[in-house]
Amino acid sequence: MSSIKKHQCPSCGGSLTVDNEKQMYRCTSCGSSYDYDYFREEKLHEMGETNLSRNEFGAAADAYRLLLKKNPHDFQALRGLMLAAANLKDMDGLVRKGDSKSFSYNPKLVSEVISSASEEDKGYFDELAKIYSDLRDLAKLYSEIRSLKSDKDRIENTLSLEEYDQRNYVIPTGYFASKAPRPTFIALWLLDLFLFIVMLCVVVPLLASGAAVTALVFGFFFVFFIGLIAFVNMTEIYPEVKEAKGLGDDVTNLQIELSAATAKLGKLKSDAEELSADIKDSINDFVEKDRQIMSAPVQEKAKEPVSVSSKIKKHQCPSCGGSLRVDSDTQMYHCTFCGSSYDYEYFKEDKIHEAGETYLSRGEFMATADAYEFMLKKDPHDFLALRGLMLAAAHMTNMNELDHEIEKEDFSYDPEMVNQAIESALEEDKEYFKELARVYSEKKQLIGYAKEIEDLRKEKSKINSAIAHNNIMRENYYIRGEDGTKLHPKPSFIIMSCVVAFFLMVTVICAFDLAKEYAETPDHVAGSLSALITFGVLTLGLGTYNFGSYFFKTGKMKKIDDENSQLYVESGKMDEKIRDLEARSAKLLNDLKRSIHDFVKKDRLIMK
Repeated sequence: MSSIKKHQCPSCGGSLTVDNEKQMYRCTSCGSSYDYDYFREEKLHEMGETNLSRNEFGAAADAYRLLLKKNPHDFQALRGLMLAAANLKDMDGLVRKGDSKSFSYNPKLVSEVISSASEEDKGYFDELAKIYSDLRDLAKLYSEIRSLKSDKDRIENTLSLEEYDQRNYVIPTGYFASKAPRPTFIALWLLDLFLFIVMLCVVVPLLASGAAVTALVFGFFFVFFIGLIAFVNMTEIYPEVKEAKGLGDDVTNLQIELSAATAKLGKLKSDAEELSADIKDSINDFVEKDRQIMSAPVQEKAKEPVSVSSKIKKHQCPSCGGSLRVDSDTQMYHCTFCGSSYDYEYFKEDKIHEAGETYLSRGEFMATADAYEFMLKKDPHDFLALRGLMLAAAHMTNMNELDHEIEKEDFSYDPEMVNQAIESALEEDKEYFKELARVYSEKKQLIGYAKEIEDLRKEKSKINSAIAHNNIMRENYYIRGEDGTKLHPKPSFIIMSCVVAFFLMVTVICAFDLAKEYAETPDHVAGSLSALITFGVLTLGLGTYNFGSYFFKTGKMKKIDDENSQLYVESGKMDEKIRDLEARSAKLLNDLKRSIHDFVKKDRLIMK
């Protein structure tokens, strides 16, 4: 192996010390510095851009910060850090954000960039920071607009319902079908007054002429209808008059509230449109400036003495100056002249494992997979890399999550990555990874059971809601007593039918008596006629009420009961399925807990 790998200076053979802060090797004898491939600027820029493109902004920020440790004013690194601060893949994303209604960024990271930028670059980053700030203000405006629109929609819906209710406060039958409650209320009182006057005009002359029976009959009918109209007017129409007045007040208040909300919404929209237009202009100007900067040729820097690190960067051997060839498989440089090999810091195993663990702990699983797969290029059987790959496949930051989140509802894993780990493992390690794969599979199966149970419970909940709704509707068909008691309409229907039958029988008897009396003494039928009219009206009224109320309610309740019976049968079937799945799930869960406990214990012993 090369002298560098042995921490020996290629120039003088002296000992090399690691400067972790600068991420370089330094020779204690001749003072030479060695900048290894892991910290090559082009490599770190490439890593940063790759991580940005994959939306792993934390990993991108790490790469750029590593560059800034060596060169705090590196323009491209600062630019990349600004993109990461706003979760942007590239500067074109800023153009798209100009049309977006949501935006956020990390002001601490932006301040860090501005404070690190060189004087000639500060204007660039200040301008970008101003755009970020304006976009955030615009996002707040849009958020306020959405909230106000939601309130406005709520007011409009409420107003629409109130106006609908107001329009529907009409008498649904007869000549008053299109009348509002208040005109109807007045019209019915006028009708009662008219009938009363007509009654006086008819009954008084009849009494004066001695036709007492006829006057009694007419008087009975007039009084009955006048009383009926007054009763309906006070019990049915008057409450609607009061309700309609309350609705009218509510509609007026809602209209005032809606006008205020509409005016405020218009002002906010106007402000947002104005700010959005300004931001778009600023973004277009800035992006154009950025393109010119990024496409401008890099000025050739003042020539400095060529150091060993610069030779390595230029693919020149530090020992003999020969050309260095990159071996991608072993991730090393080989000198084609003297045969020296250079294993740079980027490819040191501990660094790769450290990077993989860092990405894993932050939940950046794609960056984790890249780090470990890069390690596996050198050593396809590396246990730690394969273990990290298995964790990344299941989006777990450490093995403890396997135990702590056994019943996690959204567990999933990448089977291709798991198979890759199993196939790449050494024979003595395969059982470990197969066991972990079985745990993953059983956890996925457990999640499947939970999902199926949840779906069944949702269906059962819908059934129970339908039953509850039916029961609420059923309550409306009970007969309520003055003391709050409720009775089933069926017994009342039977009792009332018996009463109606009795009055019908009496009415028939009265009719026969009237006919018999009329045949014998035609001028003396007043008593029988009055009884016939009274019992006839009672029979007709009670019969109509019985069939229109009790019989109707009984039929509705029977229909609801039949529907609920079917729903209860379906609910019972759901319960059976849920119990079966819960039993299978509980058994799998117990087995899985045992398997995970044993596996985590084994893993801890191995990692120790």
